[in-house]
Amino acid sequence: MKSLKNKNLSFIAFYTVIFAAVSMACFSFYFILGKTFFTTGDGRSQHIAALIYYGKYLRSIFYTLFTQGKLAIPQWDFNLGFGADIIQTLHYYVIGDPFSFLSVFFSSEKTQILYTINIFLRLYCIGLAFFAYCKYHNFDKYSSLCGAFVYIFCGFTFYCVVRHPYFVNPMIWLPLLLIGIDKIFDNKNFLPFAFFVFIACASNFYFFYMLSIIVFIYAIVRFFFKFPKQEYKDIWKYILLALAGYFLGICMAAVIFFPNVLGFLSCGRSEEDNPLTLIYRTNYYIKMILGFIAPSTFGSYSTFGYAAPALPLIIILFTMKDKIAKQIKIFLSIGIIFFLFPVFGCIFNGFSYVSNRWGFAFSFVIAIGIVYAIPIATNSNFKEIKTVIVVCFSVCLFVFALSLANKNIREQFLLPYIILFICTVLLFVLYYFKQSTKIFYLILILFSVIFQGNFRYSPKGLNYLHNSPSQKDFSSLLQEYTTPLLIDDNDFYRIETSDLQSPNVPAVIGIKGTTYYWSINNGLLYDFYKEKNLTGNALSSHGLELHSELFQFFNVKYYLVPENKKNKIPQFFKDTGKKHLEYKIYKNTEFLPFGSTKNGEHIENVKLGCNSFVADSNFSNNSDIFFSIPYSKFWKANIDGKKTEIKLAKTAFMELPVQKGNHHIELSYTNTYFTSGIIVTVIAFFVFLILNVKNKKRG
Repeated sequence: MKSLKNKNLSFIAFYTVIFAAVSMACFSFYFILGKTFFTTGDGRSQHIAALIYYGKYLRSIFYTLFTQGKLAIPQWDFNLGFGADIIQTLHYYVIGDPFSFLSVFFSSEKTQILYTINIFLRLYCIGLAFFAYCKYHNFDKYSSLCGAFVYIFCGFTFYCVVRHPYFVNPMIWLPLLLIGIDKIFDNKNFLPFAFFVFIACASNFYFFYMLSIIVFIYAIVRFFFKFPKQEYKDIWKYILLALAGYFLGICMAAVIFFPNVLGFLSCGRSEEDNPLTLIYRTNYYIKMILGFIAPSTFGSYSTFGYAAPALPLIIILFTMKDKIAKQIKIFLSIGIIFFLFPVFGCIFNGFSYVSNRWGFAFSFVIAIGIVYAIPIATNSNFKEIKTVIVVCFSVCLFVFALSLANKNIREQFLLPYIILFICTVLLFVLYYFKQSTKIFYLILILFSVIFQGNFRYSPKGLNYLHNSPSQKDFSSLLQEYTTPLLIDDNDFYRIETSDLQSPNVPAVIGIKGTTYYWSINNGLLYDFYKEKNLTGNALSSHGLELHSELFQFFNVKYYLVPENKKNKIPQFFKDTGKKHLEYKIYKNTEFLPFGSTKNGEHIENVKLGCNSFVADSNFSNNSDIFFSIPYSKFWKANIDGKKTEIKLAKTAFMELPVQKGNHHIELSYTNTYFTSGIIVTVIAFFVFLILNVKNKKRG
């Protein structure tokens, strides 16, 4: 047992060393060119903001807990957009993600370090999860190592990990969920599956939905191969066990899952106008065929980009006829069908617009196919492998011919197929002269994935990092994220922030701005923007675009304007003579206070609390107070201690009827899905622990 443990540790150590070297080589151009890993606009505006915000959020919770002995969890933030539910908005990026929890240990100024660590840590864990699956199925360790690097450094990861790091999380959870299914089939124990469901569900509900579909397909195919026909009638037993694990896992994650399902269903993203077509454009299919070993993205997050040796190994797999090979070929065939038709991209994306973000699962099947084919490949002779080599040479020559005729094909596919040609030549020589090919498959795979990464990121290749900010540019952006805006004003007001470098700066530095960009938002706001002809969409607001009416509507009191801005600002904004960084601060001389009525009266003594605010009113007539806070059914109002109904007003906001005279107003926010989720989570974990104890006693 001790010897086996030492061997496992040695294997992990060996993997760690190779991983470190290969990952540094794959992303070398980021370091050589002094680029940050925030490759896209989403990285600069969403992921930086989410990590900084989450770090502050966690530290504030722990600080309150340790200094006051009170667990106070903020659910609503008035600075998040025009005011939003924190968990619903931030779960998609960070809340529930175990890697993002590290933000509690990093100051805002160290966010770039955290972002970089998270990228490589996620990639490293993809390999560990892959090894866990291979070990469970007793696959050869050397073959598993080869497959792991094909899986870790496939086109999906190169495309997504710097763009949206958490998009590769399901690559970690998938092998674990599949192990959970296999354990149900092997010993009828659904608890491991329940635990992996909990992790995947808590991590990100969006990818959990995709994983659920994928796991279901896996379970169906595996069942009919694993059990003899006479046991098919017992399928319902395994269905019940899988459902028990699935729902127990969801219940364990209920504290996060419940509120976020509601948030997703009520956001405006699903209204995006992307019509579904029967098939993709011709160019999509051309790139799909040629892109198997090329890091080209051929549309709707569709990308393959596997190491060159994957092609001959998959060809070998398709010549194999045993039960395991048949299962892998079925999964590959299903994946290809899913890539062929847009409807599947729509289904996997929650019946919204077409997106093939599920493609990580296809990469997993490719990698497992390689693991299974390598022992056959390394034990084959030249005669047995000759046809495979001829096919690879033929494919290369075909692409070379296309490259002569088409510039786009030449730029995107010529070099990858030159690499395949070189690999095929080396394999030809090794097989022809009867040399051992075992170590060379690993060497060729590592060489190929390093090429894949560098070709995608290189300025001479696909130049994927061309939009990545330099260290200097990032420092300027980070300064806005970390410099507090100091205005000596106790009113509830907003600041026009359309000229800031990121729309999410207001939420991070704790001011009420007029801009934001988050994937999950209150769908009512989107309807409001359309009514007012604003350029904001279901995901964002880019400011009020000099709409005088909206400056009053949203209680905008100040305006941040770059010193060198030439555009004219509204005449009722006057220069205060003060500055914030490189921005002048202008003040609205016609400011309309928060909580005003049609008669021009407004509430007083507004004080914001954790998930609440209080105010006083002294109106001369019965009036309706308008609050420029996005409407949510979870807001509750009390006037002088008596419950009062909050009304939906002006498409997306809140209105409260108040009688004339002196009154004390209290508004509180409690997401009941969150509170009920806490109860369900506690009960579910208790059930999980009890069942585990019983299983151990039986064992």
